[in-house]
Amino acid sequence: MGMAWTKRLTASAIVSLLVAAGAAHAQDAVPPPPQAPAADASAYLTQHFSFDALTPDVQAAITQAKLAPVPFTKITLHTSDTVTSPDHQQPSKFSTAMTLENAGHGLVRRIEAVQDDKGNTVATQLELTYRGYLPFLTQGIPPQANTIPPVQAARKLLRFDTGSSGHFAFVYLYGMTGGQTFQDPGQFLCDSGKSYSASRLNPSIDGQAIELNCRVIDTNGIETDKVTLAYLDKYAVAVTLRSHNQQRTVDSIITDFQIH
Repeated sequence: MGMAWTKRLTASAIVSLLVAAGAAHAQDAVPPPPQAPAADASAYLTQHFSFDALTPDVQAAITQAKLAPVPFTKITLHTSDTVTSPDHQQPSKFSTAMTLENAGHGLVRRIEAVQDDKGNTVATQLELTYRGYLPFLTQGIPPQANTIPPVQAARKLLRFDTGSSGHFAFVYLYGMTGGQTFQDPGQFLCDSGKSYSASRLNPSIDGQAIELNCRVIDTNGIETDKVTLAYLDKYAVAVTLRSHNQQRTVDSIITDFQIH
């Protein structure tokens, strides 16, 4: 059903369905979806952002690591985001509605819908991640897109650290689904920092948070982004608090956090 369904709908329709069905539980600006479209959106996510959608090499690496699944079924959270840029004197305000779903094997399906200060959806991001660190599958869908963009996929894991303390690295080959794989690897390198009560991030979050300072390095060996994550030990998942590159810096505050 999945591929036939995607061909029948425009990309903008998929955005509307995924935002409503997966990521806007507490957003009054987005009305609840009809039952059938919500089921279609769920089927799309399950088919294209699951363990079975990964390449055989990545599946084998995950299987060999014998990873325990995350200890939750679903988390919904909302963030208030402040974007600063050298090109703009005043910061911009956005909000993100996010769903984290247990996809088994230590994998977390992440659906994000970003809205501007007027309540308009400006970006939708779908990802299959390892505990919120490294996205194995990524698809960004612009709200007004007429075609569905390809999924970017990790094709092979050259180094796959599964801890959350000290220095750890994820090194991988990647490319677009159906296209060529980049010959040089991408890297996601992290160093753990201070530990503190996760309730400092939001009163609804239990346990401890470990701050992770990470760098994204592209296939040319150039550092493109710096990312600060909070690893929530009770839920075995990381959430992004800050991302920075030459174009912009995004600082996020968790305003709502719910376990389902």
